Amino acid sequence: MHTSLDCLVCYMKQARSLGQLVAADESAQRRLCDEAGRFIATVDTKLSPPENAIALYAAFGRILGSDDPFARVKRESNELALSLREEIRGKIEAADDPLRAAVRAAIGGNIIDYAAQHSFDAAQTMQDCFARDFVVDDYPALREAVSKAGQRVLYLCDNCGEIVFDCLLIERLLRLGCQVTAAVRGGPIINDATMDDARLCGMDQLCPVISSGAACPGTPLALCSKEFRAQFQAAELIISKGMGNFETLSETAAPIYFLFTVKCGQVAQHLTERLGLAPGNLKGSGEMALLRQQL
Repeated sequence: MHTSLDCLVCYMKQARSLGQLVAADESAQRRLCDEAGRFIATVDTKLSPPENAIALYAAFGRILGSDDPFARVKRESNELALSLREEIRGKIEAADDPLRAAVRAAIGGNIIDYAAQHSFDAAQTMQDCFARDFVVDDYPALREAVSKAGQRVLYLCDNCGEIVFDCLLIERLLRLGCQVTAAVRGGPIINDATMDDARLCGMDQLCPVISSGAACPGTPLALCSKEFRAQFQAAELIISKGMGNFETLSETAAPIYFLFTVKCGQVAQHLTERLGLAPGNLKGSGEMALLRQQL
């Protein structure tokens, strides 16, 4: 996906919401907005929105004097998800199709996103996700793919909090005999999960966890480490969580299954055009999607 004009408006909204979220004084909030204005004037619209966000959030960090201004909300998201983990695990275990239930939980957790300009109630979403319809549902193909013994799976993580529910899906994949490697961001950006978050929720006790090598809220392969690209190329199946990963990999020819919650009008439009849906079917307001890459 390329960066659209609507994305430029979203960057300014992110500056405003970040200032309010970190309780910065009014002067700092103004500097964030001013910086976003300067940034917008120089945005390369040929890049994906997450790639452009790298420079934007680096500038925000300099203004706020922190390379991880979302540290508090990341911690709170992880704590909330951990408090729900056993209840959600129980629902998965009791389901007629535990793998599908785990997929639902992982996608439901993707609602926890402080860059997307939407409101959310993570606890309520996790209660509702087991009964909601998918706007795109390629689960049968995913089920068939993971049933092949010894599949090498690369699992691309997205946000904090959400990563706790990713662990529940990884547990199911391991039970099916998959060889799973998980990947997190190469450094702090927005509320995306890093190696510290993987350790906090015990993901490193389930499977090998690597860094993408890029502090980006997505997975732009050109910016990722050599190690990560080797894992990406070797994977027989890639599970890609979240909108940022979709935005950066949607044109990549690879055995990818995108699992995410649609939270953005531009992503909704991109999906509408890609799938040949009638305009207006997707609103970008919380629809759940499981999309098989077909390029």
